[in-house]
Amino acid sequence: MSNDHPNIDIKVIGVMSGTSLDGLDLCYARFTFNNSVWDYQILLTEDEAYPKEVKNKLASAQLMDALSYARLHSDYGIFLGQRIKAFVDKHSIKPDLISSHGHTIFHQPSIRFTAQIGAGACIAAETNINTICDFRAGDVALNGQGAPLVPIGDRYLFTDYDYCLNLGGFSNISFETENKRIAFDICPVNYVLNHYMNSVGEDYDKDGGTARSGNVDEKLLNELNSLSITRSQVQNH
Repeated sequence: MSNDHPNIDIKVIGVMSGTSLDGLDLCYARFTFNNSVWDYQILLTEDEAYPKEVKNKLASAQLMDALSYARLHSDYGIFLGQRIKAFVDKHSIKPDLISSHGHTIFHQPSIRFTAQIGAGACIAAETNINTICDFRAGDVALNGQGAPLVPIGDRYLFTDYDYCLNLGGFSNISFETENKRIAFDICPVNYVLNHYMNSVGEDYDKDGGTARSGNVDEKLLNELNSLSITRSQVQNH
C-alpha cells in the first residue's frame, strides 16, 4: 500500500466458534492503518461454553435433513446476535462492525466445497451493527484452503515473523515464498485432544494439566521432527 492511502481507525467485534465445540469466543479489537503500516490492539475478550442444546445441534448438524440444517443456520445466527448484543451492552462499547466466521460444518477444499452456519443477516438484525461473514467460500472457490483471514492477518499484523503457526481445532501455518503468502492446514489439534478428554468426562484439558502429567514419546517426536516439505508440496497447496 502506498503512503497516499488514508489512515484507518476501526473497532471490530470478532466472533469465532471452534471446530472442537469448546465454546464461543468474542474479541473487541481496534485496527489502525497509519503510514502504510497496520497495527492492532485487543480491547476486550470473553469466551463462554455453549448451552448443551446448542452444542448438541452443532455437533449433529452434518447429519440433519435440509430443512433442519437451514433452520439451524438461522437459529444459530440469532443466538450469535443475541450473545454479541449482550457483550456490547455489558461493556457499553460501540463497534463499527461485526466479523463472524460462523461454525464450520462441512469443509472439503479439495473439491471446492465448504459451509459455515450462523446467518450474518440474523446477527445484523439482532445487533443493528454492520456484519461481515462467510469468509471461506470465496477462497475455496479459488482453489484455496479456506482460511483467507489467517494468512492476510499474519502478513500485515505479524511482519516480524517468518512463519505463523495457528493452533486451534486444527493447526495451520502461513509464510511468504516468492512474494506470495502461502497457507494451509497441517493436522487436527484441539479437536483430537478434546475428544480424548471427553472420554474421561472432561470437556477439555484445562491449562494442559493432563498433558503435562504424561511422558513425551521421544521416538515419535523425533520422527515427526524429521518430516520435511518440498517446494512442490508447498506450491500444490
